[in-house]
Amino acid sequence: MNSYYQSLMSEIKNLMSESKWSQAYDLICQENSMPYVPQDVLEQLEECQSECKSHLDVKVRKVDDDKIMEWIHGTPAQQEKAVSELVNMNLRNYVQEVQAVFDSNILDEFKGELIEALMEQKIDTPYKILKNGLEITFIPSSILTTQEDKTLIETKQIFSELLSNDNPAFYQFCNHLLEQEVLEMRPFDFSDLSAISLAKSIIHLVMEAFGQSEEFLTFIKLKGLEEVEELPLLIERRGENDAK
Repeated sequence: MNSYYQSLMSEIKNLMSESKWSQAYDLICQENSMPYVPQDVLEQLEECQSECKSHLDVKVRKVDDDKIMEWIHGTPAQQEKAVSELVNMNLRNYVQEVQAVFDSNILDEFKGELIEALMEQKIDTPYKILKNGLEITFIPSSILTTQEDKTLIETKQIFSELLSNDNPAFYQFCNHLLEQEVLEMRPFDFSDLSAISLAKSIIHLVMEAFGQSEEFLTFIKLKGLEEVEELPLLIERRGENDAK
């Protein structure tokens, strides 16, 4: 571990030892948002983040358990608020509420956010979720994270190689849509998918959104991507919960 990360971890642990959980948590989140964090450091950050959340849960909870359950079965805005509350809590204490989210008609994007929070906290409780008409049982701690999923890592590298220099706006938008696709995909990972196909599909979607369908054809020809097969993206059919 280099001197920067040694100093960072020392600062975080000092804040935690002084019960400055909110400051420590903010520092952890700031570092986790960086494009690259070494795996050994990432593991330490995740452990510290989980501990901070367990303490912050007591301090920042604004609603009781009954209210959260009511929101889970409420309006779309209330459902989003329920997930927003849960992801900031110590989820080991909310098994019933978490399963209720997965049993509800809450959008897959928000269910994905909750699964990501379960993964961050290394929860090993099995949960059930209906996906593509099938009931899936999954253990959050066993799911590949975005830092571990080789397909996602390679896809981001492809975005960087193809777009970061010539079109930084498209590059940022593509990465944002990839993050959204991850949420829609959970609890599955991307290990069985082709990174180049995933990258091409997202780039196509972005260029169409900017009204550049013709430019996309020129782009794939220039980059030698004409023969690369595209993938159907979940973010293109958001909200179709009926048969999942």
